[in-house]
Amino acid sequence: RAAWVFGLAGLIPFVGLAVLAGLGPQPWQPVAAILLAQYGALITAFVGALHWGHAVQAGTRGGAAWLRYGYGVLPALWAWFALQFANATTLQLLAGGLLACLAADFMFQRSQPWPVWMMRLRLVLTAVASLSLLLAAL
Repeated sequence: RAAWVFGLAGLIPFVGLAVLAGLGPQPWQPVAAILLAQYGALITAFVGALHWGHAVQAGTRGGAAWLRYGYGVLPALWAWFALQFANATTLQLLAGGLLACLAADFMFQRSQPWPVWMMRLRLVLTAVASLSLLLAAL
């Protein structure tokens, strides 16, 4: 329950900043879009860090550990890369990155599963976050 409450609360900046970026007063729109890109990058990095926590908790060893820990740093690198572009492109790259992370999570789910509720939560959070990023990129 706590994960759902905090996860959904974490969508407030995505939705709020996307609305401000698209419909807010003109001086606030570009600022909101930049803040949204920064928040999206942080959350993308956090999604990768989930894999570190899972690997530590599960005591993952050997090749699976290399894969899980190695994958865990990729979203942060992607987020940093995405921040190097014009803001609309950044927002699109971050949305794509979050969707790619979700796809990877479903693949990892086969070998070292998270609880079912976690994948449902990831799906909801990724859908809203990605949609917010894409709408703000318009």
